[in-house]
Amino acid sequence: MTTLPAPMPDARFWQLMTHIDRPLLLSGQDDESLAPLRAALTQLPADDIIAFALRLADRLAALLTASRARTGPFGDDGLLYAACHAVARGQAWFEASMRWPAMFDDADADPDTSWCESLLYLPREAWSQATGAGEDDFPVWTLEEGLAPFAGKLPASTAGDAVRRPATSPTAYTVYASFEQHPGIARHVEPEENVRVTLAGLLDDYFWCLLDLDDYLGIVNEQGQSFQILHDASKNLYWAEVPCEADKASYGQEFSREALLDLLHRLPVNFDRAMFEAPQKLAWDE
Repeated sequence: MTTLPAPMPDARFWQLMTHIDRPLLLSGQDDESLAPLRAALTQLPADDIIAFALRLADRLAALLTASRARTGPFGDDGLLYAACHAVARGQAWFEASMRWPAMFDDADADPDTSWCESLLYLPREAWSQATGAGEDDFPVWTLEEGLAPFAGKLPASTAGDAVRRPATSPTAYTVYASFEQHPGIARHVEPEENVRVTLAGLLDDYFWCLLDLDDYLGIVNEQGQSFQILHDASKNLYWAEVPCEADKASYGQEFSREALLDLLHRLPVNFDRAMFEAPQKLAWDE
């Protein structure tokens, strides 16, 4: 192979990562947790598997660069394995780790449950299985080579970063939230605390703390209407809803990360079901 394909688009890469068995990953069975992803990759064309490997390397390089504690080349095996684990946990965990590198760069972390070395080998294993060629013929990388082979092959910026446009609305909202997935960002904000935040502040901080279904983020506008967001890491999708007192129900919709960020950047004055293209009605328990 004389030329490599472009790295896989961010959205497709993260969709494939949802195949990872999260309970197995979180219990320290990293190799077993990757079996569904390995099966999915082997069904792809060879160039797509290579494109996946390139995007994986791009995401790992971004995390390692973000680590404030890292010094020297990408030769720290423990840090690399921890970065693999952060990527394996999904897009929300990856994005949060980019903002708070201590989430994965933790010297006291248990390597049995916080590393995912097997992810490094997965693309070449899947490529070998799909093509019948030997793993040594995989044209991209090996663990021993580290990230060096990618130095001249990765884009300076990625398409996934383009959605981080600045928020322009000066409107302030009251925020309430609960973030419990990681001790580094665990915090609660009760509605009665009346914490005020601008949309820019919301997008710079609170949004990136949504890591899984045990977390929630709510904002209240000047009219007292609320809008709540949850994240399902197993599907890499967000659920957003607004309550309607008159109907004794909430209305909501599932969003991709990009679609939800787009909605947040253009929040309407009123929070109601008109915010959603296809709202689902959830009746309240009496």
